[in-house]
Amino acid sequence: MANGRIKTASFGPGFLGALLLFCGFAVVAWVLFRFAAPMPTYEETRAKARMDKVAAINAEAAAKLYSPAKWIDKTKGTVQLPIDTAMDLVINDYQAKPVQASQVKVEVPYPIGLQMAAAAPVAASPAPAGSPKPEVKK
Repeated sequence: MANGRIKTASFGPGFLGALLLFCGFAVVAWVLFRFAAPMPTYEETRAKARMDKVAAINAEAAAKLYSPAKWIDKTKGTVQLPIDTAMDLVINDYQAKPVQASQVKVEVPYPIGLQMAAAAPVAASPAPAGSPKPEVKK
């Protein structure tokens, strides 16, 4: 206020230059981030490698399960069959066998004192003569 005027803030060339510099930097940053190729992270590359391995394992398993029959070892008589054919052979084998009791011998699971009680059939016998009969209320 030396000469009677109040000094006010003005937008001089320094402020406008700084504003233009900031806007130019923002535009350059936006262009770099918008059009730059995304770089995969370490976890993404590991996940992709794991998925590729799983796909290869599944393809190999499917090829073994559904490939045509072939010899694995002729001297031992080992054959690789498609799963559908193998299931049909097993079903036919079990259907051709007659039904019979098992030939497997099993030990009695009861201790010595309980073997006779377990072997005897449990029948519904009448109550002994001296025991009271339960009353039925009507």
